[in-house]
Amino acid sequence: MPSEQEIRFHRSFLSLELSLAIWREDYNHQTRDGPPNRQRKIDSDPVYAYHVQAGSHYPSPPPGEKPDRKYHALRARSDGGLDHLVIITKRGLTGQNFSITATPWELTNSELCGRGSFKPVVNAMMELTGHYGNVQDAHLIHPSGSSVTDPAQCIANQIPIFLWTGQWFDSQRLQNVPPPDGWSRFRNYGGGIDVVVLPNGEVIGAEGNRYSHNNGHAVSVMSPLDFWAPGSRLAAAAIRGLTSRISAAAVAGFKSLRAPSKALAESSVARLSSHTLPGVAVSARGMLPVETAGRRTIIMADDMSLFKPWLAGTRTEVGFYDIVIHGNPSSFYLLQNGAWKTVSAREVADTVRPLLRPNDQIRLLACETASRGGPAQELATLLKRTVWAPSKAVYPVHGVPLKDASGNLVGFSGAKAIVPDEGKFFQFDPAGGSSILSGPGRQVNQHVIKRVK
Repeated sequence: MPSEQEIRFHRSFLSLELSLAIWREDYNHQTRDGPPNRQRKIDSDPVYAYHVQAGSHYPSPPPGEKPDRKYHALRARSDGGLDHLVIITKRGLTGQNFSITATPWELTNSELCGRGSFKPVVNAMMELTGHYGNVQDAHLIHPSGSSVTDPAQCIANQIPIFLWTGQWFDSQRLQNVPPPDGWSRFRNYGGGIDVVVLPNGEVIGAEGNRYSHNNGHAVSVMSPLDFWAPGSRLAAAAIRGLTSRISAAAVAGFKSLRAPSKALAESSVARLSSHTLPGVAVSARGMLPVETAGRRTIIMADDMSLFKPWLAGTRTEVGFYDIVIHGNPSSFYLLQNGAWKTVSAREVADTVRPLLRPNDQIRLLACETASRGGPAQELATLLKRTVWAPSKAVYPVHGVPLKDASGNLVGFSGAKAIVPDEGKFFQFDPAGGSSILSGPGRQVNQHVIKRVK
């Protein structure tokens, strides 16, 4: 396995536009140090600093000329959007060779390896984190038992879809290899299905343009706007995940491709029938385990299976979106591999933001989070939503002893589910306010906090 430094060199590229701007600054000042304000820009902009360090400088040939290689790419923004740009390889001592750190799927399908047609997707630091391309409907498969057969709707509902055949995309063999049991090809599109995939080939964004819309031709129509179509908003969350830094561990993980098995197809259909959509959310530390059930997101790990049946007996409320996670007055927590780990308000906000409707308020089912300036207020500020949170413990079920994030046993034999000890949720507005907890606190109406099954 290549080292972290080698992966960084071979998987990170340069923006041609920014590299040229830096080279012209050198040329105009006839010095490697460039303009007088360069150090200030380096200190304030890590992307600019990276290009100064890794790019070519006058009197070397301008960026984009040989031996540089140019590729059209998409840049994944932190808000889930995509921008077009042109990237170039770095020169270095031995030259950049992407194939050294490419995954098996990339070796077969990425144009960076000289064999495939899938184009690169990079993050802000120009690290290769995904690929995009245009395929025909027979190249994509979905669970046979699902009534959702539109690519964008599959992504919105977290229904897995894969490039076929086998593990690797191979149009020459496609017609002779049927999909695996439980899977069907998309139909009625002909060509014009744009996809964004991870380095292992897993599809995270898809937008189909039906055959008749292409005037009888298979046309490549890739655009950053394709993934903002109605019904495909969850693609934005997946695309935001492409902004994560690529490390040796991440590349190793990408080398294993989840196969489109019969069991996966059946579990996907069963999940849809119960309106429960499990998944993962990308954070700065990796992947957060998440389950989304209707208008509620549960962020838990070791105890997910314990809490899910309890929460299934409670109801959500109109106009509110529930977030279920462990908490205390200072932070959110996750019990993972037997240890408590902190989860930032930003990670929680990034997880649920694509799931919210325009007028949703947040009901935060996290113990003791209604502290002044605490997790609830941070969440309200980040999401720009009103958040209601309990200042005391809140329980998912009656009469079952639990431990809080500090390891203390909490007893609640007399408490109701999803109602804090004192029966109140405090309101936190996006603009904040120091007086929220100075009095008894405002209270969500009785229907919201006390209706349970």
